[in-house]
Amino acid sequence: MAAVLLIDDMKGVRRTVSALLKRAGHTVTEADDGGAGLDLLKGGSRFDLVITDMLMPKHDGMEVLLFLEQMHNRPKVLAISGGGSQVSADEAFTLARNKADATLAKPFDNADLLAEVNKLLKVNA
Repeated sequence: MAAVLLIDDMKGVRRTVSALLKRAGHTVTEADDGGAGLDLLKGGSRFDLVITDMLMPKHDGMEVLLFLEQMHNRPKVLAISGGGSQVSADEAFTLARNKADATLAKPFDNADLLAEVNKLLKVNA
């Protein structure tokens, strides 16, 4: 159905979200931080949706959002975050709300994630 780029530094989150999206018929490419995600985007890989964590070491989700903002025909973007030791999820989303198409706080329910993905991709579930 759709090509999804999933960027999250937590392997367990990537594994769970990737499996869920694949069962829904999507193709998923994983990146373990914003830098790896940016490399894929800059390398010419095409995606219909980018799901990015906002708080990651090295390169964070804001860097990804700023790059995507400059793309011609940019994919839809879902920002996710559970906050961190110094920053709450709400604070992380304050930055994302103007740049992403949607936000979802961790931990999220699988049904909520799929509903948000379907809405962004305009899929009738």
